[in-house]
Amino acid sequence: MSILKLKLYQETACYKKPFATKVAETYPLPPYSTVIGMFHKILQAKSGEYFPMNISIQGDYEGIFSNYQTLMKYKGKEVTSLPMNVHQLLNVNLIIHVEAEDEIINKIYENIINGVETFTLGRNEDIVRIDSVKILKEIKDVEDVEIVNNCYIPEWASANIDGINYRINTTYQIKDDIRIWNKINVKYVDRHTNKSICETKQDEDGDYIYFYSQEMPHI
Repeated sequence: MSILKLKLYQETACYKKPFATKVAETYPLPPYSTVIGMFHKILQAKSGEYFPMNISIQGDYEGIFSNYQTLMKYKGKEVTSLPMNVHQLLNVNLIIHVEAEDEIINKIYENIINGVETFTLGRNEDIVRIDSVKILKEIKDVEDVEIVNNCYIPEWASANIDGINYRINTTYQIKDDIRIWNKINVKYVDRHTNKSICETKQDEDGDYIYFYSQEMPHI
């Protein structure tokens, strides 16, 4: 197994909540499913092809604003359009860690370096600038960790920490042509709350890693 670390920047982004119908609300950080989808696009995965990976997400943004956009909506078999208030994050900076088999990590790295795709995260128009990417050489276990970046803390890591509760999509299975999502409980923890967790991992740059699963996830 190897771990790839990326630092990403987006001028604007909307990580739309699935059941936000009247207003397109955004998560404060991209959900795991969105990040996994980005990596599968970079891997040029075929339809239905899944590469097991573990994800850690943290970062911040300068502010949030809203605008009106025309969105398509299904009513039965009919497709209609309507204006909707869309919440967007401004000046987003992310630290993403992804763990996978060596071959998968190497392919993600090479495809990023060679620029095989236009990188987006969220909507198709939410372009990503990759400020740095590297395969980590040193990872260590650490205890009594103070949270220094806004992040998702999975339930397994700390069930008692204060934060905003979310039940976030990860991977999915297709049953009867319908996507059935696997979900996990997380807490979004703001860096200004001075909270800490008992133990996690730390990379060679001093950044902490909060993988959503204790073991390599599978469908």
